Amino acid sequence: MMDSRTGRKAGRAFLLTAILIVFTLLLVAFPAIVFDFYYDLNDDTLIKDIVSGAYTGTPSGYSVQLLFPLAWLIALLYKVVPGVAWYGLFLCACQFGSVILIAIRLTTLFQTTKGRIMALLAELFLFMGLFLRELVIVQYSVTAGMCMMCAIFLFITSGNSSKKGKNAISLFLVVLAFLIRTKVCLMLMPFLLYAGFFRWGLEEKIFTGANFRKYLLLLGGALLGMLAVFCLDMLAYHGNDWSNFREFFDARTKLYDFYDIPNYEQNKEFYETVGLSRESYALLENYNFALDESIDTWLLKSMAEYQKGQLNNTFGFVSRNSIRDALWLYKDRMLKHLDAADFAVAAAYVIYVLFCLIPAAKNRELWRALRRIVPKIALLLVIRSVLWLYLYMADRVLTRVTMPLLMTELACIISFWLNDMQRLPKTVRQEKKGMTIKTVYLLAVFMLAAAFAVNFMRVSEEYEARAAADKRWYAFMDYCRENATNYYVMDVYSATSYQGASYSEKIFLDVDNSYKNYDYCGGWMAKSPLARKKLADQGFRDMQSALLGRKGAYFVVAPDRDMQWMKAYYAKRGVCIECRRVDEIRTDSNETAFVVYDIWRADNETG
Repeated sequence: MMDSRTGRKAGRAFLLTAILIVFTLLLVAFPAIVFDFYYDLNDDTLIKDIVSGAYTGTPSGYSVQLLFPLAWLIALLYKVVPGVAWYGLFLCACQFGSVILIAIRLTTLFQTTKGRIMALLAELFLFMGLFLRELVIVQYSVTAGMCMMCAIFLFITSGNSSKKGKNAISLFLVVLAFLIRTKVCLMLMPFLLYAGFFRWGLEEKIFTGANFRKYLLLLGGALLGMLAVFCLDMLAYHGNDWSNFREFFDARTKLYDFYDIPNYEQNKEFYETVGLSRESYALLENYNFALDESIDTWLLKSMAEYQKGQLNNTFGFVSRNSIRDALWLYKDRMLKHLDAADFAVAAAYVIYVLFCLIPAAKNRELWRALRRIVPKIALLLVIRSVLWLYLYMADRVLTRVTMPLLMTELACIISFWLNDMQRLPKTVRQEKKGMTIKTVYLLAVFMLAAAFAVNFMRVSEEYEARAAADKRWYAFMDYCRENATNYYVMDVYSATSYQGASYSEKIFLDVDNSYKNYDYCGGWMAKSPLARKKLADQGFRDMQSALLGRKGAYFVVAPDRDMQWMKAYYAKRGVCIECRRVDEIRTDSNETAFVVYDIWRADNETG
């Protein structure tokens, strides 16, 4: 008898393991076979270059964007095994790992094999239907958002068990998200706090010393973990060079990402007081400010402080748009510009409410059900609305920011539904089993249709566009490798995209972490200690003198870019230059991807 029960238990465990293995294979194999994994933007590739050693020749943990403990660990992996795409592998592992952790939790919530299979199918089609692009074209901000989404889902569906360490994975994912992209983690913290209050409210006795200790310990653990890694990051960047650069970086971020650069003609008097000429201002406009050493921390801080006075100030929060403008833009999005993920979130709200109210109405418990779900949904809507208004006020409604918001909100709603199912009396739950499986089945079919009708085609189109851009970017990198004794300075806006498709790199194809003998003439690493080291290793003092010297430094631009701004800039400094077109970088189809210029002193041919 005992052997029979043990055998059945082992058989169920084997079947469950097999189901999860098949789920994982489908989840990873489909995007891997149909598409190649891409870094989304050149921000991601630059982080990869820094930690892999391709930027300076030595793997470094000073990636600025990732917190130092994480970046240092990834850089260490590159030092040990240089030929592996560790950074891309890490991002993919975080994303797919989050989906798999959710799948494991679903298998504990559904007790029958059929229910588990349908739940996993629903999850598979959900991610393929709505977030296929995010799985294939990887962006570190979205990765942080997926870790937070998974942590919140696991926390809400964790049950009231007093088992020690049951929320350890959730805490780890929160700290991991903080390490990957601090701003995204903090943006999603209201959802996490809400999840904590939600679980606390489900306790049989809410106001007990044990519960206070339990939930305050969870909150303290998350805050302590984040504080610890943040302090390690601050300690790593402590020192004159990096401290000064972090101030420069923060001022640059405020100007470009939040405040915007004040118009020169309309604010000419201010620019004259800070000593910024129209020619140097042009470098800020086209992001090539690394060319001018006078554009320093003091100047950017002065510009940020000046622009701050021209913007909206709402209770101390400085923003491009007022609350009224943000409300109008938010309303406009809700009514006119919803995408597939927005529709899915709206549908989830409707399905959840109907799922709660229809059975309650049949049992004449409608008022009780309303009292239970209305505060829960209302508070979630308040949180999401406040966060969206913040983004619209700051004018930062970017896909890499909004997608984590939508993911997390959807995870909350689904978690509510699953939690409600588990809290039903056993007899009622058995009566609703058939309805539950049918509901999951309908969701799976819906997401399957969405996957192939919407997201699959969209990702395919973007993939083709990236392939066309790839030809140009890889032609540039091949050219640099073939001319390894030279050094190339890339015009920033020439290095961003081609016909709307971002220049980036494939994560796992032709991995090459060897030193790259080029750098951007601006961007978020410009004037950092690593950027200066890169120049110094080539024998250059700064970018301006490097281009004027005769040591093999060349300027690279897209064919349609004008060079008059550079002539004007040097002329303002009393140097007359010629921009000599010395070469063209061509693709395999003989299209001109980039043009290479040699910058010469027109008044002194010998330099």
